Amino acid sequence: MILDQLRHKVPEETLIRSIAGEQPDILGFSAYSRDIFQVKKLMSRAATIVPNAKIVLGGVQMSLMPRRTFEYLREYIDYGFTGESELAFSEFVETLEAGGAEDKFNEIPGLVWRKGGEIKVNAGTRIDDLDKIPFPKWKLMPPAGYPKAPHGAFYRQYPYAPMITSRGCPYPCTFCSAGSLSGKKVRYRSIENVIEEIRYLKKDFGVKEIHIEDDNFSMKKERVIDFSECLLKEGLGITWAFPNGLRLDNLDLGTLRLMRKAGCYAVNVGIESGDAEILKKIKKGITKDKIKASIALAKKAGLDIGGFFIIGFPGETLEQMNNTIDFAPKLELDRIGISYFQPYPGSEEYQKLCDTGEYVFDFDASRHSLHTVSYVPKNVTKKQLERIRFMGFIRFYFRLKIMIKLLREVNSFEHLMFILKRGLRWLTN
Repeated sequence: MILDQLRHKVPEETLIRSIAGEQPDILGFSAYSRDIFQVKKLMSRAATIVPNAKIVLGGVQMSLMPRRTFEYLREYIDYGFTGESELAFSEFVETLEAGGAEDKFNEIPGLVWRKGGEIKVNAGTRIDDLDKIPFPKWKLMPPAGYPKAPHGAFYRQYPYAPMITSRGCPYPCTFCSAGSLSGKKVRYRSIENVIEEIRYLKKDFGVKEIHIEDDNFSMKKERVIDFSECLLKEGLGITWAFPNGLRLDNLDLGTLRLMRKAGCYAVNVGIESGDAEILKKIKKGITKDKIKASIALAKKAGLDIGGFFIIGFPGETLEQMNNTIDFAPKLELDRIGISYFQPYPGSEEYQKLCDTGEYVFDFDASRHSLHTVSYVPKNVTKKQLERIRFMGFIRFYFRLKIMIKLLREVNSFEHLMFILKRGLRWLTN
């Protein structure tokens, strides 16, 4: 059983009653930085209604700040996990069932636990052979049971399912913590393993579209080619897209056209800034000219392109932010997202801001999200940031060709309402 609060719009009281009714032996939580305060509140209630359950936390926040997070939750938490815990968690459960010998806990990768009065953080391991990880329990979350509200806002076929085929990021972008979470080495599922899951999703759940959520799907051009050719050979009729983003600088026109032929119809690209100095400062490893050329190449291959931008980097001026807003409409993009810079734990920018005292992570007030101002650069006001972002959306989307194209991509009234609500949220936050 999975009780998905967002999917079913389940209030917290219903969740608490469900936990009380199940009386679990182990109660697991996962949290991003923005969730940690709410997770603490939920843990406090759970600890009262299931006092004998072992309470465990994993996910991004625990992985990036294990000791501080464990200490913050010390009244309620029993164990934590850092990093990739799919295999280690099974070992943990077996250890508990066998009586929980302390010497066995020492051997569990990534375990965070108390040894006497001390918080211990075991060294973690990253799973090199991703094929060892079982497929998600799709029967507990059938894709057709979810609303038509995908990560990337648009889709061609329904039902669709998200999928990750690789882990790791070697790039040094200063604003991102992906490398700290999943390591600098990119590890891959085999193409056979990925195709097998797609077959399973299509046969058992009627899935017609895959949304690939990798950080670095295109790192190896040969693998992209193999994947595309295998899809063509299988003849599954699957469409696919990249809502999380795809680096285009490793791909040529022939590869992009092959992807299109195999069913890929849309990619998002992390552009981040339209200011040359900022691009260099954040170590994006790409120039404005290269960005233009890569996007033009993808358009030539027949792909829809979305662009991600960020404003409010440390040290960024109003002029540099306006350069980004000016740059976006000049590119061959079909849609954009403009986010506020977030000082994410584990990123280089976060560490610099903490070291200089310009930013202090507050567990009780952490609200990191794409449309929340969590940090304001010097010599800029919060209102100025909000206005620049608002004007960026207006200047890009309030063009006839963009509006017509977006309307043509709406698949249903339900989908239209979702897009309008998301657009309103982005414009008013």
